[in-house]
Amino acid sequence: MPETPYVPPPSPSKLAGAPVDYIGFRLVMATSPPSVLDPATGATTPLPGAPAGDRVNDVVRVGKFPVVLSAARCGPSCLEPSEVLVYGDPKNQPWKLGKARSVAPSADETGVWLVRDDGNDLCRLQFVSLLGAERDRGRPASCTTAVRQEVPQGLLITVNAGTATAEDVLIDPLTGRAVHQFPRILAITKDRMLLAELTEFSVLDLRNGQRTPVKRPVANGSPGPVVPSRDGYKVAVAFGDPAWQGTSTQTADVWVLALDSLTWTRAPSMPIVTAIERVALDWSEDNDLVLVTDVVAGWRLDRPSWTIVRTPLPAERNRSVVTIAQA
Repeated sequence: MPETPYVPPPSPSKLAGAPVDYIGFRLVMATSPPSVLDPATGATTPLPGAPAGDRVNDVVRVGKFPVVLSAARCGPSCLEPSEVLVYGDPKNQPWKLGKARSVAPSADETGVWLVRDDGNDLCRLQFVSLLGAERDRGRPASCTTAVRQEVPQGLLITVNAGTATAEDVLIDPLTGRAVHQFPRILAITKDRMLLAELTEFSVLDLRNGQRTPVKRPVANGSPGPVVPSRDGYKVAVAFGDPAWQGTSTQTADVWVLALDSLTWTRAPSMPIVTAIERVALDWSEDNDLVLVTDVVAGWRLDRPSWTIVRTPLPAERNRSVVTIAQA
């Protein structure tokens, strides 16, 4: 029986695509201070009301709204609880939700779950609407718990976040009861969870408990970031390789997993040469996959290439980004 010929992996290059002047969305970015970037003009505008100074900022999307987390430093590797700011319009002052160690969108996208810090190593889990209304005082929680995303089946949290013993758990937020628990849950939607196994992935159907293995689309690289589409039917995964084929070249390889058919689609022009810590992913309201690296790019799965805006990007930013509609 003839051997299958070896097909070498494609060599990485810069992201290629169709250059455009207008891409139809803006980006809220975790710069210092937090800012909104208009790719059409290249203008980066600080968000009003965000704390200034040497702070660590992050941004998450709750429905259509960006929520900014801004934490002051209390030491070289220590952060104070974050100020939580909700922007209904990036041009206007935000709604302030107080301070929290962790923030996650609610399932109905009308509010957030917060891990509040009450001092003396005491924290609590609380639901707050985007307008600042507190449902109640909440319930006790560990200060090392990170909340991630609520779905109808429960609230996804990470226990002992940032440590070697971290564990991902889907809980009932009202009782704290564990619904599902795994070492690493990469992403969750209203119906499914994407799990990282030892050498492959699996998808757990939350409706019936069925767990299906899914092969990795590439052998090299570690998954992250992992971002579900807004409709919950797809998950985008950026595989980052810090030493492509044993060299000093860093690469990113973006794939999209359809959660119904469990099939992978490789994004055009992949893999690309880029610093891994500069790669950010999100989905637009029009269901385009948004990629931020050295450029800003958008791609729809039924199209053969990216559309690219070569706009100046802030030099100091982290990997969190929220896509909002063009003004």
